[in-house]
Amino acid sequence: MKPSRAFDIPVAPAFGRRRYIHALAAGKSRARAFLFASLIVCLCLTTFAVAKSPSKPAPPPTLVFTNVNVVNTRNGGIELGVTVVVTGNRITGVGKVGFVPEGRGVQIINATGKYLIPGLWDMHVHSDFASPAWDERVIYPLYIANGVTGVRDMGGDAEGLERRRKRIENGELVGPHIVLAGPFLARGKSDAQTIAVNTPEEARRAVDTVKSQGVDFVKILSNIPRDSYFAIADESAKQKIPFVGHVPYSISAREAVAAGQRSIEHLTGILLACSSREEELRAQELAALASHDYAAYGKLGAQVMATYDPVKAQTLFFQIAHSHTWQVPTLVWTQTGSRIDDPNLENDQRLKYVPASVRGQWNPAKLREQTSPEELAGQKAEAARDVELVKAMHSAGVPFMAGTDGPDPFVFPGFSLHDELEWLVKSGFTPMQALQAATSDPARFLAMQDRYGVAEAGQVADLVLLDANPVQDIGNTRKIFAVAVGGKYYSREALDKILQQTETLAAQ
Repeated sequence: MKPSRAFDIPVAPAFGRRRYIHALAAGKSRARAFLFASLIVCLCLTTFAVAKSPSKPAPPPTLVFTNVNVVNTRNGGIELGVTVVVTGNRITGVGKVGFVPEGRGVQIINATGKYLIPGLWDMHVHSDFASPAWDERVIYPLYIANGVTGVRDMGGDAEGLERRRKRIENGELVGPHIVLAGPFLARGKSDAQTIAVNTPEEARRAVDTVKSQGVDFVKILSNIPRDSYFAIADESAKQKIPFVGHVPYSISAREAVAAGQRSIEHLTGILLACSSREEELRAQELAALASHDYAAYGKLGAQVMATYDPVKAQTLFFQIAHSHTWQVPTLVWTQTGSRIDDPNLENDQRLKYVPASVRGQWNPAKLREQTSPEELAGQKAEAARDVELVKAMHSAGVPFMAGTDGPDPFVFPGFSLHDELEWLVKSGFTPMQALQAATSDPARFLAMQDRYGVAEAGQVADLVLLDANPVQDIGNTRKIFAVAVGGKYYSREALDKILQQTETLAAQ
């Protein structure tokens, strides 16, 4: 067989000009090579057709990533040296051969040696919850600057969040796609971001209220009464709205899974459900909470860990995997809370992006004053145990998603999702599995596989262009060359400008 030869294939004029594309074709003659290339052009799956009518308004710029390595988060492979075309807000072609028109409406990005991944999702944030609140011009751009193009907001002021979401969707504010859990459902009194749930009747009304607000999930907290929890589960099923959140103190993780809870946050209730003394220790926890004896409650954590039953744990993990109850462990949140005695915290360069009004609350000295030595020791033990717990659950087939619980102290919007991916790898995930936990898995959970989670034709053009291969080293997700959000392209220069602006705003 003769070696491949290269030919220049003429392309129909675009914007009044003729352009030539260099294409490789194998064959014995120039004619055969030309016919082969022409046949490829005719195939709809590998043809990039971009047309522009001079009589119509100019469409959004077409993006063309050339010679890029596409990380396929659906099948775990990498497509080497392909061309990716984005028209409007969608990916319109991915392939080895294609014709690209030339003109003012086309932006070509030479992506040689770079890696293209889908936009990342942080599946546990509180972007309009913390007090004092983060400026929307600070918190949301930070996600984009870090390649996080989607977030699941897990509780807050539903009206405020909806206003922010609409501003982002209308292009008035730089930020990620947002799915909302609306106000918290919790025992006690109602306020702007909480609906009181003290009885089963209140629980059902709360689900109805949340559904009428047009949010995407019902979010529950740990202190919900037992009978109210099951009322929420029943009403959510009737209203066809998922319920997510903590496993309440009064409920076993097994019961939560059986009740249809769609996701469990922070591994709440999991370790206790693995204890050989589960019922006894749960009763003691409830008694300590009822008497507001939080010191006694905290001390029970050591007993929970000491009575871990591997056989019982495996049975639980298989039940969770079979029911497809998603876990969002927020390891970065647990790990950070266990490091408040680390002197390096105060030197974290990311603090310059934290609003001055918030930064004072993050003072490690103040955090240490609020935490006894015994509590800190317990937090360190829990942080280490969570890594082992995630490893065991992952090995049993339990599904996971990446989330951070930011912005809690030293859990930075956008930045900390990359920390979470690294913690997932430390917990036994491969780099590809960790990447899927922030891309294709959230899309599956949200039933949005037709829009997000993979870099394929037809998907929304949320993309992150990396300087290095994240499948070799998950830390390479930090090496961002460019980001596209719904087809809008942010170069490295533009991303640096966003960071500079947020730093300026945060200092005010």
